[in-house]
Amino acid sequence: MALTTNPIMGIEWINLHSLITWSYNSNMLSSVIESLNNNQNKQQVLVKNDVFYVDLRTSESALIRKSQVEESPIVSIKISNLRQYMVILFKEHPFEIWDLKSFSLIKKISRKSPIITFLEWCPHDFNKKLDLKTNAESSDVAKAQSSDNEKNENQSKIDQKENLVCIDDSGLMYSFCVESNYIKNGSIVLPEDGELMNVTSIDLKNDFIVFGDSDGNLSRWNFIIRNLRTVSNQRGSEIKKIKFAPGKDNMLLLVQYTDTIQIYHMNNLDLFSEFRLKVKILDSNWCSSDRLFIQFGDFSVKVYDVNFNVNFDYGQLMAPNLFNLNQKETNLFKLKTLVFDRLYQNKLNDLSQEFNSSELIKILSERFKNSSQNLIDQFAYTSAIINMNGFETKFWTQVCYLTDDNKDSNERKFRKTLGYSSFVIDSSEFISKEIEMLNLYREKIENQQLNSLLRDFILANQLDSAFNLLMDSDPINENYTNNLIKACLMASVKNSDENSNAKTSIKLVATNLIANGMIYDGVELLCLIGLVFDACRYLQDNNEWEKAAWLARMRLSEIEQQEILKRWSEYLISNTINRKELAIFLLLSCKAYWKVLEILTDTNYIQLTFLFFHHLICNKIIEIGEDFKFDKEKNFAEQISNQIEHIENSLHQAIAKKIVNNFLEFRKLLDF
Repeated sequence: MALTTNPIMGIEWINLHSLITWSYNSNMLSSVIESLNNNQNKQQVLVKNDVFYVDLRTSESALIRKSQVEESPIVSIKISNLRQYMVILFKEHPFEIWDLKSFSLIKKISRKSPIITFLEWCPHDFNKKLDLKTNAESSDVAKAQSSDNEKNENQSKIDQKENLVCIDDSGLMYSFCVESNYIKNGSIVLPEDGELMNVTSIDLKNDFIVFGDSDGNLSRWNFIIRNLRTVSNQRGSEIKKIKFAPGKDNMLLLVQYTDTIQIYHMNNLDLFSEFRLKVKILDSNWCSSDRLFIQFGDFSVKVYDVNFNVNFDYGQLMAPNLFNLNQKETNLFKLKTLVFDRLYQNKLNDLSQEFNSSELIKILSERFKNSSQNLIDQFAYTSAIINMNGFETKFWTQVCYLTDDNKDSNERKFRKTLGYSSFVIDSSEFISKEIEMLNLYREKIENQQLNSLLRDFILANQLDSAFNLLMDSDPINENYTNNLIKACLMASVKNSDENSNAKTSIKLVATNLIANGMIYDGVELLCLIGLVFDACRYLQDNNEWEKAAWLARMRLSEIEQQEILKRWSEYLISNTINRKELAIFLLLSCKAYWKVLEILTDTNYIQLTFLFFHHLICNKIIEIGEDFKFDKEKNFAEQISNQIEHIENSLHQAIAKKIVNNFLEFRKLLDF
């Protein structure tokens, strides 16, 4: 089922067979996700949000909300308890309330209102049925229910009002009431100003609303008597998640920290049980009223009772059981450092004498035994299996991909699927993949996404496909005439002389369109007359960085591509954006290795930087002096230290010196 060409950002179930999902079209998707995950990020990101309804029984879908202009990204969608309404919550804008039966907007909260950071519908116990006008009417309803239960069950739900509570960015809590498509404006229900400023999670049950904050405080607000009580057994540790156990009268509450799980009995706010580990906890939730599961940092999953006795261990099903979770001495950082050292020295088996990780040594030995994998491939695999470090794994994988000359090998084809961005793969592979995807979307896309697909066909110079798409426009489409005129323009430009005066006029029109905010209309015209590099620069000047990179990879020469990508990377490493990881991958694809090393020296990836520096020198990818000859029998750091003064470029000399000094200090810190 193809809903959109944009990534699906979340789903919310309405019932067993239908759901709501949302996506947004952002030319800097990673920036949006980073912005959503970082409440301290003050940079405003604007996107075009789409909200879809999907019926899984019939595979039918409908676009129920489409942004005509750019707006703040959707953070979440909350379905009311009686499935009558839904709330769309934005990161920077006030929320919207929709009727879920007619998919119509009931109210858009005023922009003058505070920004809501958390929102929850009250449980069913908080709802009150509307008073019936007469006893006779009540009798009629009862009779109707006995004759047609389903119809009146729905009517009963319609006759109920629903409540929601929310917290704004200043720590105040409000309540709203939705009744028969009318909204009673929010009133402040928590008197303590700023008490909920740092809330990270919220849950509701019976008479209680419970909050967890970034300082480890757990607060219980009694909705009936309006009393707030706070406890803190983990002061300073951020509460990641809170969740009430299922069951009407079951008042057990799960509280998740980074490495601790606590269970509270919320009637008296007493600590019921506690489970501490030296391993990061990724997620947790209730399986039943007295069972919960925990997913650990090694990707194992275990099911516990409320006293934290293990009921079932899914560790072997999820991932190799490499480490003992209760082994306090296990230092994964030091272990990874040792493994990388022994791989470099080709002495992996010696590691079993230095660390109690026999299962890990066995896995790595089997993996690399009689293997043609190069050292960088081994680094990538080891980084992935030891601490699941996404950046290190993708970095080494990308280095392997860029240095593998066998373009038809299966390993190389697999590596590109692990990369950080599709922009780092070869241009020929990138173009082939993108055109294949455009043709696939053409067969499956809905009418409302045709404009986006048409634009991409034009930018990719697939003019025949674009022409056919325009000619297939539905006559009842409001853009039907414009589409046919655009088809005529494309045909005339395609067949015109290279030095035609018409192209000069088209360029003038394109620049006027861009100057007046119609960026893509102007960019399309520039691409039609072959001014692709200019189009890329205009896109970058208007913060369409990702689309500019896409267009460069589709149409420009390698040198021009690198200029566009390097300009993007400079923007990414600026203090206002600070997305160095993506910049590193873009510069890797441009083979700007000294610039990559310079950025890496300002990160915490000290060992990775040194090993990459070592790889570049040993394979003569970069030069540090014509007379330098590397001796494998001697210490590499000492050899480089003696050679640094002979590097002619002063900037490169400073980078090399910083890499070596950082690595030597790093070794001392780990007591090597």
